[in-house]
Amino acid sequence: MASYKPGLVSIIIPTIPRKKLESLKTLVKKRFLLEDCLRELKKNVTLEHEIILLVNGEEDPKFVGHCRALGADKSIVTSTNCGVPRAWNMGAQMAEGEYLCWVNDDVEVGPGGLEGLLEVLKDPSVGEVGPSGNDWYRKKPGVSRGLTQIEEAEVISGFLFMTKRTVFDQVGGFDPWYTPAFMEEIDYSFAVRGAGHRCLVVPGLDIQHHHISGASSTNRPIRCLGQDYDRWEITFRNQAHFEEKWAHLWNDPQRETP
Repeated sequence: MASYKPGLVSIIIPTIPRKKLESLKTLVKKRFLLEDCLRELKKNVTLEHEIILLVNGEEDPKFVGHCRALGADKSIVTSTNCGVPRAWNMGAQMAEGEYLCWVNDDVEVGPGGLEGLLEVLKDPSVGEVGPSGNDWYRKKPGVSRGLTQIEEAEVISGFLFMTKRTVFDQVGGFDPWYTPAFMEEIDYSFAVRGAGHRCLVVPGLDIQHHHISGASSTNRPIRCLGQDYDRWEITFRNQAHFEEKWAHLWNDPQRETP
């Protein structure tokens, strides 16, 4: 088992530097960028933490140096996009914290946001927490959870979530089969619950997702490990893998279905 520093929260920010104005929808949205995300974290997070910047497929030392100056403590720079689950696993390998927190580069974290999540995660029965989540049946999301009070969910949303290092190690991290992207965070929540831990949604926190970045932010093919992936094709492929992997749940007579 990897060593860690008790009480430390490792904040992992994956990013692929890109022009943010890639689609019409970003033209009408606030352009909340990676630099903004780092500034807000540095200003608002009071708990003991480290920030790990994971630059997936970008070799510009000036960009990394700029982000380090804004508050990133460590950085990983890959020579090619290796996909979401592999990149997230690399971030965990660099982390020294007892708690691991993945934050999209277009998420705005206000005062008390991560502190509120950590307080709930410290419960011994809890393995993963986040500000948003829902139930999930086969290939589709179901009822949203935790809208007005802390509530269990089958899936914690991937734009920001926090988990215990021990739980991450127990379930083996993120399944690289989902490379380049889609379903990896859903699979992780299922693995956490499958290992006997609860996933909880914590509402009312000062956390805002601006939906500027992320694998689903454009309709362009995803360039990963030297080849282009059609978004719809990998979505269907990963959905099929997920359904097969967790097929025993769909056949469980005790499971509530929509």
